[in-house]
Amino acid sequence: MPTVTESVEALVRATVELPDAEMDRPWVWREYDEEGLRFALLMTQHELRDLAVRLAAMRPKPPSQAQRILGQYHHAYRDLMGALAGLRDEDLDRVPKVGEWPLRDVIEHMLGAEYGFLSVIQYQLAPDRPRDPHEAEERVGPWRDEHGYRAPKTLDGGLTDVRNAMFEIHRRVLRELDGISDKTLERDATFWDGDKPIRFRMHRFEAHMIQHTIQVDKTLEWIDRAPTEARRLVRVLYRDLSAVEMLSSDGFGKRERDEVARTIGDRAGEIGAA
Repeated sequence: MPTVTESVEALVRATVELPDAEMDRPWVWREYDEEGLRFALLMTQHELRDLAVRLAAMRPKPPSQAQRILGQYHHAYRDLMGALAGLRDEDLDRVPKVGEWPLRDVIEHMLGAEYGFLSVIQYQLAPDRPRDPHEAEERVGPWRDEHGYRAPKTLDGGLTDVRNAMFEIHRRVLRELDGISDKTLERDATFWDGDKPIRFRMHRFEAHMIQHTIQVDKTLEWIDRAPTEARRLVRVLYRDLSAVEMLSSDGFGKRERDEVARTIGDRAGEIGAA
């Protein structure tokens, strides 16, 4: 049985490259027969939103503050993945205009920041961090190397490789910071901007990603790859998938998740076959 994420990805593959004219292709859901194919994506968004509400009501205990912050960050990550959906490998290196970064450079910068932000928090909490501030400052570079908190030196390959690189560090952030307590959020962590609470450091993941997702949006305009209607709708799906994913890690609501996954998967197969 595919997961909700896998079913959404299947629907994305079936629709993301469709031109605007295809959105008027007939598609019927019960009494709704006038909106065209776009309604297949809009109905999927409806189902994802409803599933998130139902899962949230089933959650055995409320999320911690750290988990809520990570949920906001995951929403930003999914929005970025939606912005990149449907692009071509060659789009990564097209120079948008003088003085502006190609998409590959923008994402490489984001990737480096993810590793950097995570290392700042984990170094503060590390049992092997020197107590003396001067020694701790000297130790941070080697510590990052030893514990794998360095981004790849280059971001090579096509869009699949780029997305996979972002996925790996994103998954690591979610896993490593999930258990941070409310009390620990108030501890300071040192970076180039001095001492700031871990709470601030965790919010920086989302804020920085949003900042550069806007840069991605502007770059797509400059290289004449502004999103089609299908890509805009796909981006909405990714954003609303994020809440379902953050509520699916503890195993509750399996029947509800399977039902929605099956519905979306069947829809993807129907559209792909047509």
